Amino acid sequence: MSETISAQQILDENGWTESDISKTNLEYLIDNAINYINLQTGLSISNLSGSAGSKTVSVTKQQAVIIKALTALLVRAYLEKGPDASVAGLNVQALTDDPHFQVFLKLIDDGISRLRGRYFKRV
Repeated sequence: MSETISAQQILDENGWTESDISKTNLEYLIDNAINYINLQTGLSISNLSGSAGSKTVSVTKQQAVIIKALTALLVRAYLEKGPDASVAGLNVQALTDDPHFQVFLKLIDDGISRLRGRYFKRV
């Protein structure tokens, strides 16, 4: 079974709008999430394709869960720091203390291990 992921879907599932992050910038973050998953797992998940603002990618349901969770974390970090914030204005504490951050982090870590094909904790 496959699932199609788009920037609009990520916006809808997380209650964000384009006033929070543009679809084009969100597409960059989705591609970053996919690239990171590929790096960690050795998979070859395709990046989004199509016209900017309406790009999509079709992935397995298992891959979709991890891509969407990692993308949500990337967007939350993007929103917290802002696109042009300086390092002095960055508040990492607010993101890392958030209980949702800890849940997403565990989900992503375990999910990437499972996508590798064997489930083991990498240290």
